[in-house]
This record gives sequence, structure tokens and C-alpha cells, in this order.
Amino acid sequence: MRKEFVLILVLLVASSGLLFAQEEKTGYEIGVYAGQQNWQSRAFQIGPPRNSPPVGFRFRYGDEIAYGVRGNFLSKGHWGGEISYSYSKNTATITSQSRSPVTLRGAVQHAFYNEVFYPVPYGRAVTPFLTGGIGMAAYQINDASRASAAQIGFGRLEETDIRLAFNYGGGVKVNVISHLGFRADFRHIFSDVPSYGQPKALSISTQPILPIGGKLQTSEVSVGIYFRALLGFY
Repeated sequence: MRKEFVLILVLLVASSGLLFAQEEKTGYEIGVYAGQQNWQSRAFQIGPPRNSPPVGFRFRYGDEIAYGVRGNFLSKGHWGGEISYSYSKNTATITSQSRSPVTLRGAVQHAFYNEVFYPVPYGRAVTPFLTGGIGMAAYQINDASRASAAQIGFGRLEETDIRLAFNYGGGVKVNVISHLGFRADFRHIFSDVPSYGQPKALSISTQPILPIGGKLQTSEVSVGIYFRALLGFY
């Protein structure tokens, strides 16, 4: 794997050198995409005094398709910026070996600002890139699921839990014609696990809790199209 990485890096640097003398253009893009998200599960326990012996649970969102928009701005040379928003109708499931599954139907929304690095200067026919950024993840539950969770002891969950989120990844842009192209992206997205307003530790023995720790993570592979405007010839 290390040899392959070095070879790719050498090829990218060589390509950049060959194209360096060409004119740089400032690019603005707007596009839509669809991406398959694959979520990781989180295990947790609820122990005494609520459960003795402790009961183990697993929390997981389903692997669903997210739909989104991206706006890329001030891309020039090796750098650019990008904002994005995505929406996925999704269901979180809480399972255990001794109890019936709890389903929390709703949606997941992501909004990010990313910095973009182009190993080959922006504006070429084929442009690979690396990216990373910060934003927000909104985990939502519908009213019916909130009522069901309250009836079986998980308390009255909040409709929306917003968490600070991060993402990083890479991809490639391919210009089909001067103002139209397509792109393929990979992202690793993570945030704190939502608790929907419930505490993660007991303060009184009868209090509902949702003690899920760690990071909630998903990987996303997406494809999309974009419309591009090139301004400022230098």
C-alpha cells in the first residue's frame, strides 16, 4: 500500500509540473449528488439501578441514500472552498438480545464547510482532490417514534439533536464540456452520538437515560453533476 501511495503522489506532482505553465482560472460550481451512506453501530449498556444485571444494547442507523447539493467557490490553483448540504430519510434502531427492537424513524441532515486541495491545479479535464471540513449533523425523530420510545422507558426524546460534525475524504472531477461536469466523492463523516435530550448518566434511579458514548460514524460514496463558471483569466 505504501508503494502505491508513493507512486500516485509522484504522478500527481509530475502532472502538476507539466501543467503549471497553463493559465489559472477561478472557478465557481453548483451541483447535486446522491450518495450511499454506510453507518457504524455503537454498543452501550444500561446497568444498576435501572437494570441488574446490566443489559447490553446496540444503536445503529440504516444504510440509506443521501441526497444533497454542493456549492464550490473560489477554486483556483491548488485550493478552493465548498459548502454542502445533504438529507437522508433514515431509521435508527436500538436492539438487545433480551428486548424487542426500538425503531426511531426520522432523518439525518448534514451541512459542512470544506477546504479543498487540488494536487493538479484546478480547471483541468480531470481534477483529483482532497477535502476536509467542519459542520453540523441534525438527527431527527418523528412524533410516532418518540411516543413509542417513551412508552417503553426511554423517556420523551427530543425531535432533533444537533451535533458538531467533521468530514474528510477525496474524489475526482471530470469536465464533460466547458460548463458541465460530473464528480465522484468519498467521505468519512463523524460526530458525537445523539442522545435526543436524554442524559448519558443517571442522577436519580428512575430517570430515563441513553448512555451511548464515542463517535457516530458513516462512510459515504457519492456521484453527482455540477455546473461551472470560470472567471478571471490570469
